[in-house]
Amino acid sequence: MRFVHWGTFTLCMVLLGSAFVRSSEAQNASAELIVERADPGTFFDALERVSQLRKSGTKSPVVLEMQAGVYRLSETLVINSELVGDGLTFRGPKDDSATLTGAIELRSKTELGSGRWKFEVPDSAGNVDRLRAVLVDGELRPPARFPRTGSLRIAQSLPDRRSGFTVNEGDLPDGIDEDIEGCTLILLHDWSSSQLPIASYDPSTRTLKSVGPIGCSAAHYAIDHFEKQPRYWIEGHPKFADQPGDWAFDAASNSIVYIADENTPLPNIEVPNLEQLVVVQGEEDHPVRSLVFEGIHFTGTKFPMPAGGLAGAQATMHEPRDEQGERTTGNRPMLSAAVEISLANDCKFIDCDFAELGNTGLWLGSRTRNCRVTRCRFDSIGGNGLNLGEDRTRTVEGQSWINSAPEQVPTRNRVDHCEISHCGNVLPGAVAIWASFQRELLIEENNIHDCPYTGISLGWMWNESETPAAANVIRNNRIAFVMQTLSDGGGIYTLGRQPGSLLEGNNIHDVPLNAGRAESNGMFLDEGTTGFTIQGNTIRRIDRSPIRFHKAGKNTVVNNQWELATLETPPVRFNNTPESNITIESNEVLEPQVQIYLIGNSLTWDTVPSRLAESVDWHVDCGKSLPYIFDHSEAPCVGSSRIWPTALTSKRYDVISVQPHYGSSLEEDVDAISKWIELQPQAVWILHTGWARSATLVEEYESGSESPQMTHSPLYLDQLRDRLKEKFPEVEFRSTHCMRLLYELNQNIQQGGSNFESIEDVYRDAIHMTTGAGRYLMHNAMRETIGQERSDRGFEEIDPETKKELDALLDERASWPAAGPVVSDQK
Repeated sequence: MRFVHWGTFTLCMVLLGSAFVRSSEAQNASAELIVERADPGTFFDALERVSQLRKSGTKSPVVLEMQAGVYRLSETLVINSELVGDGLTFRGPKDDSATLTGAIELRSKTELGSGRWKFEVPDSAGNVDRLRAVLVDGELRPPARFPRTGSLRIAQSLPDRRSGFTVNEGDLPDGIDEDIEGCTLILLHDWSSSQLPIASYDPSTRTLKSVGPIGCSAAHYAIDHFEKQPRYWIEGHPKFADQPGDWAFDAASNSIVYIADENTPLPNIEVPNLEQLVVVQGEEDHPVRSLVFEGIHFTGTKFPMPAGGLAGAQATMHEPRDEQGERTTGNRPMLSAAVEISLANDCKFIDCDFAELGNTGLWLGSRTRNCRVTRCRFDSIGGNGLNLGEDRTRTVEGQSWINSAPEQVPTRNRVDHCEISHCGNVLPGAVAIWASFQRELLIEENNIHDCPYTGISLGWMWNESETPAAANVIRNNRIAFVMQTLSDGGGIYTLGRQPGSLLEGNNIHDVPLNAGRAESNGMFLDEGTTGFTIQGNTIRRIDRSPIRFHKAGKNTVVNNQWELATLETPPVRFNNTPESNITIESNEVLEPQVQIYLIGNSLTWDTVPSRLAESVDWHVDCGKSLPYIFDHSEAPCVGSSRIWPTALTSKRYDVISVQPHYGSSLEEDVDAISKWIELQPQAVWILHTGWARSATLVEEYESGSESPQMTHSPLYLDQLRDRLKEKFPEVEFRSTHCMRLLYELNQNIQQGGSNFESIEDVYRDAIHMTTGAGRYLMHNAMRETIGQERSDRGFEEIDPETKKELDALLDERASWPAAGPVVSDQK
């Protein structure tokens, strides 16, 4: 790996000018002495100036203001105590992005025909034979795979249970035995995955063999130990790249072959070149102090794939292999992190982005104290989102540091108000937050969702032995849609003795049925877990027990609320744990919630989904029609959206609302809605009618002619419902009748029987509703269609007479066709 060590030598670069502003001539260590303003062309110049300043003896805090732009690093930045002095802040612009990336743009490209393009990889990218991900328009994408989604199951392990397996007849495409050596096998164990080059595939015997043994060396990682037919998929074969957006690596030409969409511009493709962007390393007697990264975007690191692949263990620990498949380490290292910091105190990451990274995002590692990660986003990451601490491997005086130097335990670190999602995109055995031996760690108010394995993993000792870990708090986090790929974990997972620790106020929901052998839970308190109070948590929609203990010590479970999957589901499961070890008091079983999902644009947002009762998700994209949303699901305008390809394939909904809009045809609306119904045929489907612009409200509503294009007329909406009912006679369809509500309100206004002077009074612009009366009407139309009671929460300022008029309209609406309530089959 290549590094730039600041303060040890002078870079030979073409330097552009940068502002160098002294705030004070006095050597005041408590003041920010200088501010450097740097753009991508002057960044290294600014750092070199800081380095020279430190060498001159000035230790005062420095702020380096980074202008908007992409800062492409050809070397890892290594920051030491000398450079930081009494403080160093890297600050990005408030309203734009300063991006540190380790990726190289592929500029040389050749059209191959039939939508295929070749992007040449330059020599500066180094060895990319086992390239595990590239960036396509800034999005991290593994190579084309088979099957495209989901996984296959092996037919049978080979007799040695390590070298390979037979596949089921018809599972793999014909002809993949050619070029198979360039492919990667991903085989899933219960809580980890192996990623190994494929040595051969014999289609006559359907036998697939890997380079080196599958699974870690421990006996329980044998191919068929957890399951006789474990899951797997294959990545990287050129035959798999057959749809727009797919890519594969062509070793013969050292290039990326990309399948382009003829209807969209050719994307920008980048190859991650660096494994680490920033490494911060203090010294035993001189830790880094007061280093701050604020508003910086970190992206574009590579997945560190060993030549012979890796056998994965828990939370990205793995056994690397050489080209012959032989293990190269005696221990199990973790994946590296894009940003790594150790031997550091009082350091902060504020409003930073860690996204589209091939390895782990951030690692607050060995001997860190009083460090904070706040308001940061971690998304689309190959490994763990965030690592805290270290394992037992490091030795002091010939013993593990946890025994000989327990005072070195990371202490009083904090992670709060962060969003962590879509980690484990390359190595599925990854977790959102991994925290090993910690003291007084605080993890609170974070939103963790959509991860293949555990949400928060705390502890790293598989028995009740005394360690430095104690007084850790995980509080008020939302943890949802974890355990999406692997098994034997949970929203929160703990290990070992941690006296005085607290799991409190967390909202954990939507953990699916385990695909492997061992069950997944809301919380899994694994071996040695001792000293925890688990209180005030809400745990819903867990297909197994909300809480599970395994070989655990003394713990208390009090004042929690949980929902049970069935009447037979135990709220707490004890695996090899004496029930007398666990004090269980004053917990409450909750009734299941109705599961609701809304698809539409800002006219759906005007129904105020967040104020609906029960459990609500949405996909809202401003100004878009349903066919557009179906075809372009990636980045809806409402950031809190749970995009439909994820939502409708990971959860069973009771009620789904769809909103047609301008720009689509009847055939297109029928087609898009039908495909969604096929994913969730058991749901009650609501046609949210939306509404016309105020200027054309009456004209559209009274239109009596059929039109192939969407219009807010009863005729169009009736045609849509009838076509869907014909295709899906068993499905129940309902309507919000929001368009009719506005039409009837306009009629009352025209007749002089209204508190409104004009229909425009409920519009805040040409088409959207006011946040008061307009949204009150639409919100309650949606509520009552679902089957919820009318509510004025958030609308308390509406004039009583106006509210009375709107309520009368809603009362009338209840008698209109298909406006009745929806009742969940869970109730």
